[in-house]
Amino acid sequence: MNILFIANCELLYGANRSMMELAVELQNMGQNVYFFIPYQGSGESRYIFKKELEEYGFRYAFMRYFPSIHPDSEKGVAGRILRGEMNAQCLIKMKDYILKWKIDLIHTNSLTHLVGASLSRQMCKPHVWHIREILKKDYDFDYDSKLLYKYAVKRANKIICISNYVKQSHRKLLKGTSAVVLKNGFNVDKYILNGAYNRHRAEYHLLICGLIQEGKGQLEALEAVNYLVNKYHIKNIRLKIVGDGPKDYSEKLENYILGHDLQDYVEILPFQEDLRIIRQNADIALMCSRGEALGRVTIESMLSENLVIGADSGGTKEIIQDGANGYLYKCGDALDLCKKIYYAITHWEEQEKIIVNAKEYARSNYDISLYAKQIVGIYKSVLDLC
Repeated sequence: MNILFIANCELLYGANRSMMELAVELQNMGQNVYFFIPYQGSGESRYIFKKELEEYGFRYAFMRYFPSIHPDSEKGVAGRILRGEMNAQCLIKMKDYILKWKIDLIHTNSLTHLVGASLSRQMCKPHVWHIREILKKDYDFDYDSKLLYKYAVKRANKIICISNYVKQSHRKLLKGTSAVVLKNGFNVDKYILNGAYNRHRAEYHLLICGLIQEGKGQLEALEAVNYLVNKYHIKNIRLKIVGDGPKDYSEKLENYILGHDLQDYVEILPFQEDLRIIRQNADIALMCSRGEALGRVTIESMLSENLVIGADSGGTKEIIQDGANGYLYKCGDALDLCKKIYYAITHWEEQEKIIVNAKEYARSNYDISLYAKQIVGIYKSVLDLC
């Protein structure tokens, strides 16, 4: 099969990282994988993506296509019209690549873009659509055209949701479709860290990583640290916040740190392509998102022998079994998060079993080889019906 993946951005964040790992495994299974990547963003971002694509020998094209969604703050329609026109122009070039690469099937990697659906319709190619996010709740985004999205989703040959939470959240949009739930696979060997757990700690290092954005709960993590330091008088903890995001929210975090004298306890680092060194030196990974679609960071943390403490919401509660392979706290309750962290570090000898359980759970349930076989099964079933 010749499969075309349509990426949602030029950065190797969670969705595109999942896409790349799947593509590598598909290639190992003898499938031919091609990529369209949007041309927006910095040259450095494109270079990193380009370098990885070439490392595995993938064929690709950077194209000027745009998302078909907008932030709630965008009140006018001019931007929506312009994006639609730009995408229509880009489709002309995309068609040439479909013919050149002899594409059999189009796989759109995110709900953010309609171009894959349009390309599928115009070229009479089957379309598989991956839904990895809840646009409104997670990012305050809405569709440029709800009617177009409803039409495009119903025409898709197969919809893949990465969690039950994602499918349930989009139940109105997905009504009448053949949507299935298929949780991500991971190249587990890449993320496994042996020996990260240490029974005796002089300091406890907390880590929260991902997009720095209000819905991801970094402020909640800071509030929990403030409770630990100033209410429970725990001075041997350190929190690393890793990621990039909007300037106003990043400044809000920095002001909180300064306002509560937490400079000695908190460090904010930019997005890291490789988190292994940071994870190797971390003890506890926090997942504070209000509505995480799946929880790629949660799985990576489990494989890295970081104790995971997550909010009891979204896809996170589909992964964490409280007290068995991690801990859940009441979403939005920084004091409850503080108490869970406090219990973990004051009963650290009990955490080894939970960390071992989590690692085995992640290894057994999210292996990339089984996941890729399931994806190929979907591709074949779709092609057989076309």
